[in-house]
Amino acid sequence: MKLLRLCSLFFLLAAGQAWAQAQDANPAKEYATTHLAAAERVIYAMALPERFILPTRQLLKNSLEKDPENAPLMSATMEPYLEKQYTAKQLKRYFASQFDEATCKQIAAFWEGPVGKKLVKTQVQMLTAGEASQLVFTPKEKALMKRFDATKAGQAFLEAMPQIEETFAEYMKNTQMRMREQFMLNLDKKLRQEPPKPSA
Repeated sequence: MKLLRLCSLFFLLAAGQAWAQAQDANPAKEYATTHLAAAERVIYAMALPERFILPTRQLLKNSLEKDPENAPLMSATMEPYLEKQYTAKQLKRYFASQFDEATCKQIAAFWEGPVGKKLVKTQVQMLTAGEASQLVFTPKEKALMKRFDATKAGQAFLEAMPQIEETFAEYMKNTQMRMREQFMLNLDKKLRQEPPKPSA
């Protein structure tokens, strides 16, 4: 049940320097296309894009309401960051650096199974509604979790989970900052292109 305890902490993360460190580590290392595809499969199976997109969309909604005049520009600037593929593209090399191809496939298979789907559903409900029904696992699901915990892939995942948590929190923080910076650049460009308003 170690996996369940770690996953329950997934949204209570303190952002550190893990994302920056992960980006700097082995920047030139090449990974096989199949390895990157397997890493990407893990990202989608864990619903990491949704875990970034849902809270960020709420932040964007609040900003749009406060600045309706620039809402179209804000939406156009930030929407590309809110595509699922964006998060997968940004994180797949990191996951490939943590797990070999076979391990990625085994981790993805677990998250695509009944236990992983139940964890993801609960976490997405929490992000969407602010609350979720209590997690209850059947004996079969508990057995699946215990079996995964005992595999090499499960052990590798459990060992990497704290760094994954830090890295993902830092990814969210940095990407949201990048979105704001890009919006400010686009806004400045827009204002420079607008004709000056006639003085009263």
